[in-house]
Amino acid sequence: MKTTQRIAKILMVDDEPDFLAIARNWLSRRYEVTTLMDGSDLPEQIDALEPDLLVLDIRLPGADGLELCRQIRSNRRFDRLPILFLTASHSDIDFFRNIEVGGTAFLTKPITRRTLLSKIQELLS
Repeated sequence: MKTTQRIAKILMVDDEPDFLAIARNWLSRRYEVTTLMDGSDLPEQIDALEPDLLVLDIRLPGADGLELCRQIRSNRRFDRLPILFLTASHSDIDFFRNIEVGGTAFLTKPITRRTLLSKIQELLS
């Protein structure tokens, strides 16, 4: 009997539509990808989608990615959800704040397809 392997779900939040389109193109061959332009309803989206990985930009309109991560980590149901910060910020302060709020990994833009896929595979294994 042939077993079907489940496709991992990735939820990406970034306010750059061009970047989201590129990332979706890179990832959609291997993963089920949902994208959001802001985090205004992120807790509800996570609850509904039950993603295997969340990719967050730090600089977002409204609540920034760090605050959104803090909110997500406050829900015990998602305390083990891997959260990858993928941001244009090269600030050491943002890197350390990502750790403080419960981020799992931190990558900076610009990024290559290979680097992004490698990190995602690592976080999902």
